[in-house]
Amino acid sequence: MRELVTIDRDWMSGFIIGPLATASVAILLSWKAAWIGMVCDFIIGFFLILIALGYDRPNMVKGTLCGFAVAVLLSIHPLWLSFFA
Repeated sequence: MRELVTIDRDWMSGFIIGPLATASVAILLSWKAAWIGMVCDFIIGFFLILIALGYDRPNMVKGTLCGFAVAVLLSIHPLWLSFFA
């Protein structure tokens, strides 16, 4: 039987890093410190992109960039709380 939905593992593995880093910092430290997860994701994501490009996996690069965008959206409020509130 033909599958209706296929999941691209490369895209998912790149995507999950960003929100996972931000969420783990928010859960383990505090919500106010969750913006640090975005900074960690930027560094980790940069090297993941280099690795994905080296192995010719463009979908992993796209997933990493989308995951970083989600991490930035998750980190806007904690960043505002830490520096401006």
